[in-house]
Amino acid sequence: MNQKLLRISIFYVIALFGSYIFRIAKPDWFTNLTLPGGFTAFKYLAEGAGPAIGALLVIMVFKPKLKITFWGSSLKWSLIMLAIPMILFTSMGVQNELGLQPNYYGFLVGVVSMLYVILEELGWRGYFLNELRGEKMSTWLRAAIIGTLWFAWHLNFNFEGEMLKQQLVFWALMIFGSWGFEKITDVTNSVVSVACFHLLGSILGYNILIQNGLTETQKMILFGVCLVSWIVIVNLWKKENLKTQP
Repeated sequence: MNQKLLRISIFYVIALFGSYIFRIAKPDWFTNLTLPGGFTAFKYLAEGAGPAIGALLVIMVFKPKLKITFWGSSLKWSLIMLAIPMILFTSMGVQNELGLQPNYYGFLVGVVSMLYVILEELGWRGYFLNELRGEKMSTWLRAAIIGTLWFAWHLNFNFEGEMLKQQLVFWALMIFGSWGFEKITDVTNSVVSVACFHLLGSILGYNILIQNGLTETQKMILFGVCLVSWIVIVNLWKKENLKTQP
């Protein structure tokens, strides 16, 4: 347990440090960074890279046993889940102030958005959940631990007035989301699968790349099609798992 606590501590410190640099400190070179062809969008991946870097470093050095892997128990279903938002972003197109063709920019936004949630989930589910699964605790206790540290990682501690209520709601969502994501990994053992469901929150809320580039109707269509498709896929995945069990 002592080594496990050390591993988790190293992971979390690295995750927090990365978040602080690119979410809070925001050095001038990062803030002012621009790239041609719409590729400036890729700089936002730095904000979500901390959990992935921390997880990969701990995994390479300590080599803990991992049940949840990148593709999980089915490369086929992971790829299909991954393809759905990419197709939707590209076909809908995303309006932008860069003068780029909307479908092309929609493709870039889809790539960046998926990579971002994958980077986060490599840490929270790909590593951290793997570690806690080995401990004797309930699903809700694991969700509370992961959700609380996940909430703290966002480093948004404004507790004045209405913001306090918003933060408490966000904290509760992190815990509930951690519970739900664990249920998904019970079926898939896949980082990609939970990253896809993580994307749903990005579509409705904090994804600055689509805030003004998609109408509210388009966002709801994107959200609805992804949600329904992924629920169907997870159920098909579960049935396929049952068929392959001895």
